Amino acid sequence: MKKYNLENLAFISQKLRKKGKKIGLCHGVFDIIHTGHLSHFEEVKRQCDYLFVTITEDKFVNKGPHRPVNNHYFRAKILESLRQVDYVGINFSLDATQSIKKIKPDFYFKGKDYKGKKDFTERLYKEIKEVKKINSKIIYTDSPLKSSTEIINKSFSYIFDSKLTQFLEKKNKKQLLSKSLESLKEIQNKKVLIIGDSIIDQYNLVQALNKPIKESILATKYLKKDIFLGGVFAAATNLAEFNKNVSICTVMGNDKDTKEQVKKFQKKIKSKIFFEKNKITTRKTRLVDSAYKKKISEVYYMDDNLLGRQNKKKVISYLRNEVKKFDVVILIDYGHGFIDQDIYSILKKKSKYLAINCQTNSANLGFNLITKYSACDYVCIDEPELRLAASNNVQDIETIVTKKIIKQVKCKNFTITRGRKGSFSYFKNKTLYTPAVISDKVIDTIGAGDVFLVISSLLYSVKAEQLVTNIIGNLAGALKVDILGHSKSISKSNFYAVLNHLLK
Repeated sequence: MKKYNLENLAFISQKLRKKGKKIGLCHGVFDIIHTGHLSHFEEVKRQCDYLFVTITEDKFVNKGPHRPVNNHYFRAKILESLRQVDYVGINFSLDATQSIKKIKPDFYFKGKDYKGKKDFTERLYKEIKEVKKINSKIIYTDSPLKSSTEIINKSFSYIFDSKLTQFLEKKNKKQLLSKSLESLKEIQNKKVLIIGDSIIDQYNLVQALNKPIKESILATKYLKKDIFLGGVFAAATNLAEFNKNVSICTVMGNDKDTKEQVKKFQKKIKSKIFFEKNKITTRKTRLVDSAYKKKISEVYYMDDNLLGRQNKKKVISYLRNEVKKFDVVILIDYGHGFIDQDIYSILKKKSKYLAINCQTNSANLGFNLITKYSACDYVCIDEPELRLAASNNVQDIETIVTKKIIKQVKCKNFTITRGRKGSFSYFKNKTLYTPAVISDKVIDTIGAGDVFLVISSLLYSVKAEQLVTNIIGNLAGALKVDILGHSKSISKSNFYAVLNHLLK
């Protein structure tokens, strides 16, 4: 709709300002209009001649699952009907900077609850910066502006999983939020080394045709392919949203189609990559149905003897000299042959804090078990990996961890991720089950466990509270499953916004 276009509003604003009229601007989601909004608009209108209101487009509303309740056109239509509002626009970006830049209001209005508020998403900071750039003024109204999100979260149980909301109702959410923010701040400057296998994830987007008449297979039409750096690359990229000092150590083959991606990665994250000229990096190719964004099948190209003799000497030399410089070392063993006992023994001996994830999957035929490691500071694996390692599919996971695995892997701290069931943790001799922050649109589960691993490793290394760590880890994993493959990392801004609304 043209009338909601920012370009149109910019033109109208310019004409009004030429006539000497004072322009006011409000911006928000405005998912459900309530009396607080009306009072806010009343106060705003008394201070300007014309009130422009812009709203956040649906895809940029980061307030939790199933949000917004109302789409942006419906929200715009409601605002348009209010007598206090003169013009309405839809802002197709994450913050209001575009609205401010184009409309150039004399006054930019925010509710009084924003004054002095911790701006962990940095959106308000950007908006204030833009207001100053156009020589405008920001005004905080006195009207009590109750959050739509608060109303929605209390009125509609489906916004977050009901088990989680019931669980959190018994907790001091304000205190939990404060502790979460403090812990996240504490880990942002820790020196971290992530060591493990490189993986190239290739997604072939296809259109499903039908079953051929003479064969029992599914025929597909190739559309396009996307190639992403997976394994330790993806783990490091996601952690870099929360930590400024991430490094990786890995080995790669001679893969011509990823050279530019590797170069770009190395510019952003410190990398010690050992290249094997005559070998290929583990590549996992997936056929993805274009209509439903669901995987149809997978083909693996693997060389589990990727690390040659000469490079192994170099890896060991590097680790002997460098490992002690890191606050936290995170070993991610995907079972593709890079990590062996020689490398592990150095990590065990020299790491200040060693976290381990050992993945048991179809690519390593189920032979890669956490019990191959004798000791560390923290273990994070999923429930099937735990049960395979213990050869136990009957007992509860608490018993398996505390009575069996802990004796085989000398480690005081464990987290067992459980997908939609949340997580179980054993920390400082205390056990805790935490419900999941369930995403309503699971696109791809690849990498969700790795995200939980890397962020929880840092949090436990600084002795963050058990519940705080589990909530943060569960939330990070839930945001990751909304992303196809490793096309992008989870957004720091999105994460903080959802965390804030979860613990409101």
